[in-house]
Amino acid sequence: MLKAVVFDLDHTLFDRYATIKQIVPRFREGFKINPEVTDEFIYNELSWADRQYVHHGWQEIFSHLCDKGIFDEIPLYEDYVQFVLSCFKTVAVPFAFTNEVLQRLKDDGFLLGLITNGSHDVQTAKLNMLGITHFFDEIVITGDEPYWKPDPRIFHLICERLGVKPSEMMYVGDHPKFDVDGSRNAGCIPFWVRTTGTWIYPEIQKPELQADTVESVPDIAIKLRDEQVYDI
Repeated sequence: MLKAVVFDLDHTLFDRYATIKQIVPRFREGFKINPEVTDEFIYNELSWADRQYVHHGWQEIFSHLCDKGIFDEIPLYEDYVQFVLSCFKTVAVPFAFTNEVLQRLKDDGFLLGLITNGSHDVQTAKLNMLGITHFFDEIVITGDEPYWKPDPRIFHLICERLGVKPSEMMYVGDHPKFDVDGSRNAGCIPFWVRTTGTWIYPEIQKPELQADTVESVPDIAIKLRDEQVYDI
């Protein structure tokens, strides 16, 4: 019987592209930008690269921006990463439906949790800006723990804290390896959110449960709980 729904943060409850749109103008403060490049061009290239390469790592995204001639003077990769992380500490935009989804699940009696990879300060800042912390019974930021997703132990940790078995928990996230495969290997029910639309791991089986956004999660969670059956 499904008792808990646990979420990833970025690309799942946190609208990364709406956030990127707000931070793009700051690029001119942090870097020497080609004067012929518009903010719209930067946003289009950054959001495209994020969809294509976010599951590969930030280096691919940075390389794409460099190849597109956005920088008048190419910064160090480390400086680029630190700049973007600093922006994510001050701007975070939730999906329009995030609060409603979480409230529905709470009202329907589900335990709610969150597991997010990243440092404590950056991810905590995002959660505070999003204003969704109060919905969760347990929050695990992997920067505070000895292991990160996709390690099954991080999923077992939140199960233990929520007081549920892995088979009683559905994990909702966008990353094929960290979220889908990680939670599946931990014995949880995986749910893939197709916000990036990319699946770069042909060796990993796509889950039965998937959707473009988390809007359908409450209905699916109720169905799983009422049917009391799911084959992972």
